[in-house]
Amino acid sequence: MSYTIAGTGYALPKRVVTNGQLSEIVDTSNEWIITRTGIEERRVLTDESLTELALQAAKMAMANAKIKSTEIDLIICATIRSDTITPSLACTIAEHIGCTAPAFDVNAACVGLIYAMEIADSFMASGKAKNVLILTAEAMSKLVDWTDRSTCVLFGDGAGAVVLQPGRSRLACSMQSAANNGSILMPNTEGENSPFNKHKQDKMVVQMDGGEVYKFAVSAFAKRSEEVCAMAGIVPTEIDWILPHQANLRIIDAALKKMGVHKERALTNIHKYGNMSATSIMVLLAEEIERGRFKRGDKLLLVSFGAGLTSGALLIEY
Repeated sequence: MSYTIAGTGYALPKRVVTNGQLSEIVDTSNEWIITRTGIEERRVLTDESLTELALQAAKMAMANAKIKSTEIDLIICATIRSDTITPSLACTIAEHIGCTAPAFDVNAACVGLIYAMEIADSFMASGKAKNVLILTAEAMSKLVDWTDRSTCVLFGDGAGAVVLQPGRSRLACSMQSAANNGSILMPNTEGENSPFNKHKQDKMVVQMDGGEVYKFAVSAFAKRSEEVCAMAGIVPTEIDWILPHQANLRIIDAALKKMGVHKERALTNIHKYGNMSATSIMVLLAEEIERGRFKRGDKLLLVSFGAGLTSGALLIEY
């Protein structure tokens, strides 16, 4: 016994920022961004808060699952950084929806959704939870250096949610961390208040070695995918739909080629939203369910890679 997806939801900032608009504030161009990433525009928080987006996504998922907040046994939120360090975003959402279930945040960067779903599976398999609300919420626009064209053009903001209930959808999962944590780094130096620390602090923005990340991502994408297929007793070509982390179209295409899988099997929305870290796959999943893309029995592969360095693949049957 594992879980089944009972309902999904998502929410996006109203503000759309195009490549053309970015070219007005940083040395870049629409052609430069599209040819290197596949991104055309992204959503950026302005008047809304990340908490508001997460709450909208949560309410949508709960409505689709036809479940009340009092029926939720556990809330897990995947996020790099919420509006407050404490309380956690999961606890904040619990308060807003009137839920007293255990609630906590998980930081596994772009692989956060897969980590959260595996934690939920453990709680459900042990009988400690029946109905689990998983949230993903990222405000990457607050964490990048808007003068650095190698990073600021990549990211966007958004939130997603899924309600899991007992079922048999989970087929296999593989997660791993790699000892190369300097490839994607963001120092936690904001608000350094200690009067005893006189050391110069690095700027609190995302720093990334694009070449190293690309090599890791392509390899990890293919390896984790092949591992879960082997666990489930299938080959990659038997997967109906692949929902990859939306970091870069080049990475997705290269990994699919390595796996021998046609790119038409991979779903993408990176052109609209950019890289939303842990939220990327969740929003993609919710959008595709909303438009009726999947049929019962379809094998879906969720695969991601990110800071840590972390990677993970989750194979489920819809």
